[in-house]
Amino acid sequence: MPELSICMPSNRNLAEARAAIDSALAYCEARDALLIISDNSGDAEKRAYLEGLSPRLTLIDAGNATLSENLRLALNAATTAFIMPMGDDDEIRAVEGMPAFDLASLPYDYVGVLPVSIPFSVARGDMEAKAFALTAEDPGERIAQYSSGAKGNNSLYYSIFRRDVFNSMMHDFLEYHPTKGLYCDWAIIVTMICYGKMAHDPGTVFRYNMSNWDSAQKTGQSNADLYRSAGLPADAAKFHGLLLYLDVFVLVMRSGSPVPPAERQRLARIVNNRLLASFITGVANAPQDYDGTLRHLATMAVDENDSFVAFQIALMMIDRLQPGLKDRYVAFFKAVMAPA
Repeated sequence: MPELSICMPSNRNLAEARAAIDSALAYCEARDALLIISDNSGDAEKRAYLEGLSPRLTLIDAGNATLSENLRLALNAATTAFIMPMGDDDEIRAVEGMPAFDLASLPYDYVGVLPVSIPFSVARGDMEAKAFALTAEDPGERIAQYSSGAKGNNSLYYSIFRRDVFNSMMHDFLEYHPTKGLYCDWAIIVTMICYGKMAHDPGTVFRYNMSNWDSAQKTGQSNADLYRSAGLPADAAKFHGLLLYLDVFVLVMRSGSPVPPAERQRLARIVNNRLLASFITGVANAPQDYDGTLRHLATMAVDENDSFVAFQIALMMIDRLQPGLKDRYVAFFKAVMAPA
């Protein structure tokens, strides 16, 4: 019985998405997995190609669904114990001769499995592969190890996760997050790392298409586009660390978190020490990038030992990025803290 579903929200036409789709189906055949495609492309040729293509494929006609709705449809259609998100311009393959990872035997304190991740682009070809596990007992150490191993890009967002944990978190994100921005992929993977350990599968190779991120100029433009599309100022990149901190804090403290309630206060301190402290250091190193009010709030946060009070100070800081964003984050926090 399949343990894994690859979930692919797809907006590209058949010509642009076919390599991703074909690679995913070949992987599913090799690893006894399933593929779910939620398609909002409106491409009749693509629909004709996909209909009846494989008994392992579930096709969802998403109509005019938004990007967030398309992702939600793909995730909600999965019934297997594990899921793996995949873009429709990426590729995946099973390493020939290497046995499938035994997902059914993954220990309870592991929330997922990291594949071998190979970023690639049309201009640069395959880049340096990333292949590691995150097995430290301390969540802060796992965050640090991931930050070091990510090598500046978040291609390992495309990993294998326990469906119940990932979908519960993504439900709260897609339902209540203030922006639902694509820049939040970092917060999503860091949150999962806070929830538990990640094993490594050397037999799964995920090729992540980063053609829009393969130079400093493209990266700057792509980041600005991500923030603008989420309704934030284009220069929000300098607030990335603060946005990351706020998202992770809320998602690890939410009522549906798999972290036992007795351990959440300790985890909140770890998130503050790792993420909020990193942003504050950035403010100290580049004070000219921030106004006086934010610099003052940052100095207050440095001296604050209560993790929730520090979170409240961070909420005041985020209003310096966009007035009203604090209130939207407060609403996000209240919504996910409500009993299920």
